[in-house]
Amino acid sequence: MTHCDYDVFLSYNRAQKDWTRNLARRLRDAGFRVWFDEWCLRGGENWIVGLRRGVNESRHVVCVTSPEFFANQWPRFETYIAILDDPAAGERKLIPVFHTPCELPPELAFRQGIDFSNTHTEPTRYEFRLAQLMADLDPSRERPTDFETFRARWRPEEPEVIPVVGPLPRGSLMPMRPNPHFVGREDELRELERMLRAGSTTAIGQVAAATGLGGIGKTQLAVEYAHRYGRRYPGGVFWLDVSDPEAIPSQAARCGGVEGMNLPGSANLSLPDQVAQVRAEWASRTIRLLIFDNVEQPGVVEAWRPATGGCRVLITSRCADWPATMGVETVPLATLPRDKAVELLCKGRAEALEDAAERQAADEICDVLGDLPLAVALAGSYLAAYRHDVTLADYLAELEAQPVLSHPTLVNFVDDPLPTRHIQNVAATFELSYRRLDPQDETDLLAMHLFHLAGHFAPASISRELLLKAAHHPPSPLLVLGEGKGGRGDGVRAYADALRRLTRLGLVEEEAEGRLLLHRLLAAFARQHPAPGQTQEEGWEAVANTVREFAYEQNQSGLPAALAREVAHLRHLANVAEQRGWSEAGGLYNELGYHLKMLAAYAEARAAYERALAIWEETLGPEHPNVASAVNNLGVVLKDLGDLAGARAAVERALAIDEAVFGAEHPNVATDVNNLGLVLQALGDLAGARAAYERALAIDEAVFGADHPNVARDVNNLGGVLQALGDLAGARAACERALAIFRRFYGEDHPRTQIVLGNLRALEEG
Repeated sequence: MTHCDYDVFLSYNRAQKDWTRNLARRLRDAGFRVWFDEWCLRGGENWIVGLRRGVNESRHVVCVTSPEFFANQWPRFETYIAILDDPAAGERKLIPVFHTPCELPPELAFRQGIDFSNTHTEPTRYEFRLAQLMADLDPSRERPTDFETFRARWRPEEPEVIPVVGPLPRGSLMPMRPNPHFVGREDELRELERMLRAGSTTAIGQVAAATGLGGIGKTQLAVEYAHRYGRRYPGGVFWLDVSDPEAIPSQAARCGGVEGMNLPGSANLSLPDQVAQVRAEWASRTIRLLIFDNVEQPGVVEAWRPATGGCRVLITSRCADWPATMGVETVPLATLPRDKAVELLCKGRAEALEDAAERQAADEICDVLGDLPLAVALAGSYLAAYRHDVTLADYLAELEAQPVLSHPTLVNFVDDPLPTRHIQNVAATFELSYRRLDPQDETDLLAMHLFHLAGHFAPASISRELLLKAAHHPPSPLLVLGEGKGGRGDGVRAYADALRRLTRLGLVEEEAEGRLLLHRLLAAFARQHPAPGQTQEEGWEAVANTVREFAYEQNQSGLPAALAREVAHLRHLANVAEQRGWSEAGGLYNELGYHLKMLAAYAEARAAYERALAIWEETLGPEHPNVASAVNNLGVVLKDLGDLAGARAAVERALAIDEAVFGAEHPNVATDVNNLGLVLQALGDLAGARAAYERALAIDEAVFGADHPNVARDVNNLGGVLQALGDLAGARAACERALAIFRRFYGEDHPRTQIVLGNLRALEEG
């Protein structure tokens, strides 16, 4: 076999991406050179060219097989390349790894694979299969064959003990002291150490980045890493604040002066020569750690990191999106785990944790602050200063009584500077990123618009599509932005560029599948910052109306899955709308109830419908059609809950309102009458139910024609009561008619089609 740059190429479907990423890390940590697309695809590279290059440059191709794998063209494309390179399997180029049981195509059926399908809940069995895979990739390793023997010998690795804070090597330039209250980042410290590999002579993953939004603790993590692991870098640890590129040369020169390495003759050199002397030293084989804090542009790292030598580089940045060609491995920082956040909050009054009520208040404070380290640390300093005067419950009430970002404790209350010397103002920390958006730049202006809109969603994962729909929702002064001069393609790219700008500034986090996330405090900041030409009220209405319209569309489709992912936003906006006294709160609650009913969450649906009813009765009056809608929906849920008397009263009230407003032949009346039929049938009044269904059918046929889903609904329900009355032929004819309509409108797999199909089968079997 010819020379290969990689030992193994990992081919997979995105459904197994997390699992495969873990496999890639395990193989890399074991010394294998791994081609994994997240690490190896070059920025802007053609995917097909990149994938072919990866397969050709790899000694082996491991396919993580699953039903999804064979349903997708890209993994199969990679597999076929490997088969063409080694059609007879003589060089064992292709190694199948079975993630999920599935039928193999003929071209893979004769190749021996490694079965991981039964390892997902058994760590020892996973290690057994992993050892087999490693032996197949490297024949010099012993290949285990008997699981019981392997299990008897295998011992799980203990997590590395994190060193205590210790002195740095001579010559280090580290201006920041360790934080005695540092908590909750043990895993991140270990991950940085793994990436930087301080003990090896050749760097593996030479640049590591701690990333996240302002106040998340990136700089604090870097400081802690330096003071705990710094002694493993014999050439010293050197800290540079690179937020101002013009100040970097003078900082670099200091690293070579008496405060740092004390290089010979440094004091007599000009600044450019001092910098050149330091950079030459950094390029030597001596192992050093360079920390670039507050990186805003990838170009700064490219300009200042040594191209050769033993230096490792640790950067802190709000940007998590780095060009693949730079080889940056990222440690995205999440908020603190709740127990660690509570520990940090109570650092000056640990006795509070012994009181159940105070501990509960501490938990709720951390929830309000979103477990953001900076906010929790500032709140903890306030609580420590007033430990004899303010209870945690008192402080919680203060936070909830005003906009949280304006509370004095989060706005320069603390006199003692933080170890990182950062500004002690949460909103001002966010402002540092936000100010980098230039409203004169079209992309930045669109980014400001999207950021403000995103702040109105719930503090949960946000659909990219919903956010973009809200950006187009009138009345928006920025509708022209993002449209592009070249049609839809340009418009899509404009929005993508704006969102990328936000993620690079740490204002928005991009999750899997392109979904977006804002920290709850950052969302509060975003709500206070409408884009130029936009008001807070317009932004709020755009988001609320977009979510309500989306909920209505999904509810009418009869398919709950899409809305289930967004229901947190629907619930949040309904609550906020109610607090704001907005009449459309009724519409939001009504759609929430409809969705919950589809999920058979009847008690929750009833509560949502009752909120909608109360709001609409107060804002629109008791005889409004919206009130009829809420009452009608409430009646159906009451029937499902077994309150048939309440259900009948509700549906009859809805019917009376709609008949008075629309007349006797309106589709709303047909819906009310149909639901009355359901209640009457449940009460045992089959004749009354039949008459109701027949009336509903007559109205809907007159309004919509013979082939409408509402007609199918009426016919199906009529078939049910005919069956109960013993008219099996009439029931069968009704079901067949309803089935034909639903098939035509929704297809075979839609729930409404399947329900009618089930009714028909029951008739035939009976």
